[in-house]
Amino acid sequence: MIILKPYRTVLFVAMIAAAPTVAVAQTINLLTEDAYPFQYLENKTLTGMAVEVVTEAFKRAGIAHKDEMLSWKDAYDRAQVSPNTCVYSTSRSENREKIFKWIGPIVENKWAAFAKKGFKGTLARPEDLGDYRVGVLQGDVKERYLKDLRVTYRVPEADDAKNPAKLTLNRTEPDKIDLWITGYYSGAHIAAKTGVKDVVPVWVFQTSPNYLACNLSLPQATVDKLQKALNAMKSDGTHAAILARYEAKINAK
Repeated sequence: MIILKPYRTVLFVAMIAAAPTVAVAQTINLLTEDAYPFQYLENKTLTGMAVEVVTEAFKRAGIAHKDEMLSWKDAYDRAQVSPNTCVYSTSRSENREKIFKWIGPIVENKWAAFAKKGFKGTLARPEDLGDYRVGVLQGDVKERYLKDLRVTYRVPEADDAKNPAKLTLNRTEPDKIDLWITGYYSGAHIAAKTGVKDVVPVWVFQTSPNYLACNLSLPQATVDKLQKALNAMKSDGTHAAILARYEAKINAK
């Protein structure tokens, strides 16, 4: 008995010491932004098409997570430097490929140019955007897209919700924009929330598969487990059912 008691005490202490380490390793921080219908707050609860897909994948993989909503730039920047952290919904572009580990696609987004109702411009190819003053969310992949197109009059905005009020039909009006590049689904939603009327999509020009982008420190076994869970959701129809439910909500508006 004298020999067993210290052994049990040491073992018990070791288990307590190890427990927090295990919990941290198994809990992934999920960072996201307000971008309807993929992720948004409803009655102070995080919900959305991408949120449901990601939550179900984590549930099936048996991996704990905690959620936090930030501005896109803060979420994107933090995911690059914080271990056990992922950001979504993230476009997988060439310049981002090597700075994250990728799981997906989880959803698919459409990119659109919005303008005030009555816009008379011509948009037939991406290069035509260079003829206008173009508002875009700062740090978003669409800002990089405009840079690559050498769109001179791009106007990055830290909060995408500020862009609808800046739209004008008067091309000589200072401090305004002629076009706003954003997500097709989120554009009308943002404009409605801000109370700006007569904002309409004038050109849908690209489709973008969106992913869960994870810090490079995330173990590959964890990445593989989540990808396997997502693939299973697509195979058994769960993924399609989630997307269809949100598409029906959007079309009903």
